[in-house]
Amino acid sequence: MLKLAFVLEQTLGHVSHTRNIERALQRANDIQATVIRLSYPPRPTIPGAPLLQNWSFRASLSARRALARCLRHDRPDAVFIHTQVASLLSGSIMRSVPTVISIDATPLNIDYLGAAYNHRRSPGPVEAIKRILNRRALTSARAVVSWCAWAAESLRVDYGVDGERIRVMHPGVDLDLFRPGERQDAGRKPRVLFVGGDFARKGGHDLLEAVRSLPVELDIVSPSAPAVGGGHRVHAGLPTLGDCFPQAIAEALASSLPVVATDVGGIGEMVTDGVNGFLVAPGSPAELERALRRLAEDPDLRRRMGRESLARARAGHDAMRNNRAIFDLMAQIAELPQAVPA
Repeated sequence: MLKLAFVLEQTLGHVSHTRNIERALQRANDIQATVIRLSYPPRPTIPGAPLLQNWSFRASLSARRALARCLRHDRPDAVFIHTQVASLLSGSIMRSVPTVISIDATPLNIDYLGAAYNHRRSPGPVEAIKRILNRRALTSARAVVSWCAWAAESLRVDYGVDGERIRVMHPGVDLDLFRPGERQDAGRKPRVLFVGGDFARKGGHDLLEAVRSLPVELDIVSPSAPAVGGGHRVHAGLPTLGDCFPQAIAEALASSLPVVATDVGGIGEMVTDGVNGFLVAPGSPAELERALRRLAEDPDLRRRMGRESLARARAGHDAMRNNRAIFDLMAQIAELPQAVPA
């Protein structure tokens, strides 16, 4: 029986990723798994202790303590840490137990998208220390799983991770939960679906402006959306000002939907402009309106692009198959020598 430990960050789309990993583990009769969830608690207000208010420090310290307890109780054959934020203080553990680090984006990727996340770079010396800490953690892992090629390139170029240690594996979705059927277009307006916890960052205001003159119904799924009128609902529009590799798009692919999104982060690896949807510039309601209008006025185009989306989901975004590949990778590194580059 293979003993594996999983340390999983619980923020944003990582929660869905955790659930999919747990579903895959339930189907793996050859694995005994320990799952450690790192929640995102409110920042403590302790005067004179700025480190305790930093999520990277709190997450990595919690991960190190939890892994140390795990090793004392029942030493695993391999460890999986998602994301690298949680690995920063576990260098000694990673040198003693074969470890896979998983990322959706590197810190420099996030810096590139910083404005959309209200993220600001620290002063130069602090950024240099961050780079050193992240590089040390990433190069201590036996393998690094990247959600997309965009982040994998940054791992290699910006952090010096050996390309042979990098695996691009999409997090995917549980395709058993998505069973799209044939849609009846006659006699009704096309529906557009917006999904995004952060309404502003996901480009929700651009979408509201874009659909003003469109013959569509709009459904908005967002806890931070403003009240809207006009009988609106939402369907295929997933615009965003900044994102890495959004799970909502993978779910749209699995639902056999054409996707309208912005060409930021790794989104271009999920959506090919003119093939299974349209890519528009961030912050451009006019481009977004033109793309949605093409879909709204052409049901055959919607169906054709939707079929391509579903084919892509089945080919590259099957969470059960992709997570099984991660388990197999962990079994593989468990048999490798423990030495890692200095």
